[in-house]
Amino acid sequence: MLKLKEQARTAINADDETIVTISERDCGDPGCGGVRTIVLIMHPTRPTEAVKIDKPFEQITEADLCDALAPLAVRTSLSEPPSKPK
Repeated sequence: MLKLKEQARTAINADDETIVTISERDCGDPGCGGVRTIVLIMHPTRPTEAVKIDKPFEQITEADLCDALAPLAVRTSLSEPPSKPK
């Protein structure tokens, strides 16, 4: 699971203030397919965001993770303040 966290942090270009958690949940509904993985992205200046991947974390590939987090990566980079000229 640590490797997935590191991959998630890289995929969204997380800074030191960003907390990434990964957990596994059984959705409880027979129609949903069972276990899914939840990636939470928490940053003090932005709302917490959750990404659901409909696989147990043992089955998630780096490509699955990057695909699921791609929309967050775009929002994260756009919400960063522009860097000051040196």
